[in-house]
Amino acid sequence: MTPADFIKEIAGPARRPFYVLSGGEPAATARCLEAARQAAAPDFRDFNCQSLDLEAGQADRLIGEARTLPFGPPPRVVTVKNPPFGADDWNALAGYLEDPNPETVIILALKDKLDERLRFSKKIKAGGFEVDCRPPGGAALVKWLADELKNRGATAPAPVCRKIIERAIGGQKQKGPTGDDLSLLLGEAEKLTLYLEPGQALSAELVEDLVSLAPDANVFELGDALGRHDLKTALGLLLKLMVTEDPWRVLSMISRHFRILLEIKTRQDSLGRARLGPEEAKLLGLPPFVLEKTQGQAAAWPWPDLIRAQAALEEAYLALVSSGSPPPRTLLEHLTLELATLGRNSR
Repeated sequence: MTPADFIKEIAGPARRPFYVLSGGEPAATARCLEAARQAAAPDFRDFNCQSLDLEAGQADRLIGEARTLPFGPPPRVVTVKNPPFGADDWNALAGYLEDPNPETVIILALKDKLDERLRFSKKIKAGGFEVDCRPPGGAALVKWLADELKNRGATAPAPVCRKIIERAIGGQKQKGPTGDDLSLLLGEAEKLTLYLEPGQALSAELVEDLVSLAPDANVFELGDALGRHDLKTALGLLLKLMVTEDPWRVLSMISRHFRILLEIKTRQDSLGRARLGPEEAKLLGLPPFVLEKTQGQAAAWPWPDLIRAQAALEEAYLALVSSGSPPPRTLLEHLTLELATLGRNSR
């Protein structure tokens, strides 16, 4: 079953009591989970939509929740992502499939394909309960990345997208990309979009310059952590970034994040409201997803601390170009500590 088939089926009377979303493609998985949530009666969604975080040996808990009758009209929707189930768990679920509660829909979202040796998997296959959410490969992966960049306000031709893929996940893997690979590409798409100024094209040269080979941290996440005052995460990201990234790029990205906070806060104050919409994103020259992620941070930063943050960034720039200044890593660690501390006591 394709994600489109699932979305159509879950909304109607032909929906089934159990589905497995396998493959881990984040966009397709998210669309399916949202369609399942929408299938519940609007007035009772808070009661009838449940997401469980389960450990090995807890399949019985899932079954117990599935046996619970819904509030109001069905269905009740119970979702579990990547449960680390063992053989006993899968056997218990295989037993449940023999007599499922027709008023509940269980959805298992799995990164990998089902193990076809399991009795549970054979029942899922026989019932047609599996939804194929595998990541695209080849030309389809290139198009997928181009679409994700477009959704974030950037455009890139196919050769540029292929270069991003090659640098980020090592090109076309023999068995195809995984859900984790797609998450990594999404991170690169966000980072590249944030580096671009309004109207700047995403070129192969820029990709060569900005996409680290097989990165495990990106500069966007560092700026985001600092905006949230999350010192532990920020220092961990900085340590990883200093292995592969130029200090100037790191400082430039942090500065851009705080400049965005400043612009958003100015707009919030001028309108007298903290919540801005897509029209404000366009006026500010920001992709809508950037505004969505940062407007809460901007509202939480007091003006005096935001001004101090700008001064600290300017001082770091001057120190980085001065002779006799501390090593770049020491300088950036000090800046990270200062920025993460600012505004904390005012929250």
